Amino acid sequence: MTDTGAKFPIIRLRAGILVLIALIMVSSAAGRWMATLFSLGWGWATLIGIAVALLIALIVTRLDRLAYFGIAALVTLFAAYTAYDFARGPIDWSAGAAFLLALVPAVLLGAAFWDFRHFVSEVRAWANSRS
Repeated sequence: MTDTGAKFPIIRLRAGILVLIALIMVSSAAGRWMATLFSLGWGWATLIGIAVALLIALIVTRLDRLAYFGIAALVTLFAAYTAYDFARGPIDWSAGAAFLLALVPAVLLGAAFWDFRHFVSEVRAWANSRS
């Protein structure tokens, strides 16, 4: 296996940025939702978001391929629906504009999950070759 990270460092940077954006987006939405549900403040929302991010990282690294892509599809659809619902409700955009807005998190999350899966498999292969 060739070390594409050394030849193309932008590939590793892109995967890391997309995963970070996806993790921040999902964990902050979950933290804010839980805090709102229980009438808690922003501090609690932040703590809940951090806990969700840690749980996501732990779970995602241990999934098999089919479960990973199933969960990735559900999370991507949830994020797209959340963006669509926000644009249609509080912002009161048209259905077409809300759909275009919903494509942004869908594309970002889809690319992030795809890159992260390949990144994790490359790190595992590298770790296995070192031992």
